[in-house]
Amino acid sequence: MVKQSDAPVLVIGLGRFGSALADELATSGQDVMAVEIDRNIVQHYADDFTTVVQADATDLDALEQLGVEQFETAVVGIGTSLENSVLTVANLVDLGIKNIWAKAISRSHGEILSRIGANHVIYPEQEAGERTAHLLGGTMRNFTEFSPGYALANITIPKSLADRPVRELRLKDRYGVTVVAYEDEHDFHNIAEDTKLPEGRNMLVAGPTEHVDEFAKRLG
Repeated sequence: MVKQSDAPVLVIGLGRFGSALADELATSGQDVMAVEIDRNIVQHYADDFTTVVQADATDLDALEQLGVEQFETAVVGIGTSLENSVLTVANLVDLGIKNIWAKAISRSHGEILSRIGANHVIYPEQEAGERTAHLLGGTMRNFTEFSPGYALANITIPKSLADRPVRELRLKDRYGVTVVAYEDEHDFHNIAEDTKLPEGRNMLVAGPTEHVDEFAKRLG
């Protein structure tokens, strides 16, 4: 989601989304400065991230005192208050932050954030719901939309596709998807035109999201 670099990342709001994001960034070796208004939450995460500060991000002076204008990337994880979310993003824009990611709790909220200067708007609840729907809808074990409109899915190989060379299946022509790897007893392997997919194992299928979704439903 947030592009990795050597530059530290500012995370504002340590609710479920913000804390999970900050933890993932810290685990991957990223320097994180976390800003949270709730003292108890600050104390809870005090030893988890590079810097954890108690401050009100809707207060421009407070952000200036923290020197947040030095950050290139900031993530606003505030979701409980639309007003606080909007004010915080507006402050970051005023401070010249180049890359602002912001959590939205609704489409209208997201539109406001975009209009005032958020570069990327995130809809965690909606994205989690869509991901679950894809997994429940067919034979998929995992599903990732790694760029807008393009997905990669882990799908169980059915009998109808097994033990025939991949070139004969013509999946690209028939369904608009491509099998990029398959699993045997030990690991995943690249696909060649003469590869025969083993029934009951897993294959990685890539393509436009709607095609991958429809392909998995057909197999189900």
